[in-house]
Amino acid sequence: MSAKRTRLYKDKNLHKINSISELSGLPFTTKEDLRGAYPYGGLAVSEDKIIEVHTTSGTTGKPTLSFLTRKDLNESSKAISEAWRAFGITKNSKVMFIMSYGLFSGAALNTYAIQSIGAFVLPAGIQPVKTQVDFMVEFGIDTVIATPGFLLYLYEWMAANDFDRSRLKLVRAIAAGEVYSNKIRREIEKKLKIKVFDHYGLCEVNTGIAYECDKMQGLHVIDDYVVPEIVDPETGKVMPEGEYGELVLTSLKKDASPIVRYKTKDITRIIPGKCPCGRHRIRIDRIKARVGETLFIKGIKIDPYELRDFIREYLGKSFFGGDMQIVVKDNDIKFLPKIFLSLVQNDEKIIKSLTEKIYEQTRTRFIVEHADPQFFNREKNNKVKFIHHE
Repeated sequence: MSAKRTRLYKDKNLHKINSISELSGLPFTTKEDLRGAYPYGGLAVSEDKIIEVHTTSGTTGKPTLSFLTRKDLNESSKAISEAWRAFGITKNSKVMFIMSYGLFSGAALNTYAIQSIGAFVLPAGIQPVKTQVDFMVEFGIDTVIATPGFLLYLYEWMAANDFDRSRLKLVRAIAAGEVYSNKIRREIEKKLKIKVFDHYGLCEVNTGIAYECDKMQGLHVIDDYVVPEIVDPETGKVMPEGEYGELVLTSLKKDASPIVRYKTKDITRIIPGKCPCGRHRIRIDRIKARVGETLFIKGIKIDPYELRDFIREYLGKSFFGGDMQIVVKDNDIKFLPKIFLSLVQNDEKIIKSLTEKIYEQTRTRFIVEHADPQFFNREKNNKVKFIHHE
């Protein structure tokens, strides 16, 4: 945390928080605060208590850190295992992670939680897609964890290689790490013949702290582990239930790296009422967008995720894989934004038609370019940057 924030939290005159409603009187914590405290400035226990550390998966600036004690790991596994049970994982399940291990928290901490149930975990990490498919067949994997983009890429690989889907025992996937719509979810389910669940978390608070049940009516927050708030991204005002804003999280059971009112930059809302499944957890909607990712091009406001869904729907079977990248140049009104995507066949007529349809939809000129699937480097990356600022 910043020096100013550290002094604030050490002030002897601070009173205890006696109710959730009092949280709104505390300052926010931001990614910049955590980066400014790198490496040990946000640590709340002595270094000899730490047994593990994880970082965010971002590629710009200093990473933000999350330290864990033995107690933190136990509490983490207990909390996150609730999500995996809701997905249908039992001691007889065979689970495979197609996500990076190492310092990235998502794979490792979820692995511990799944193992606490007694299930088998194959920590595949990032491998060539053929190797991933071989693993699924050879080990009888029934559950995979990957980004939605990789799952679509997986289908395209199987189709291009005439792979017999009946060789797989796959029944479900947990798709996380990228913002994706219900349309994309249904597309993955149809193509791979599996059930797809969403799972939300972030390193700074903890991976996997909100999950979907089989009713698919929002994500259940593990609200005795973290407290969610929704605030106006600009003013910081707490929003009423049902209204969209920025998700803010406060940890309740972390000793090493507790965090207070962390601004996640994820846009969602708290869903009023109780889920039909009967759980009493607070529910948030699936992440709709990220703060700061709305595009303003020559005075026109464009939701990039709505644009992505429009393009996918328009191209249909002509679109190859699940990846797309929008390239914009900040503060340059002469620069035409570009969209890179892969077509089944590089057809100039399709590109021209799509370019015109995008203009009709957005009233903005984009340069659309076909890119070889290798452009997105899915063999080596579990995430593809959707919006690239030059």
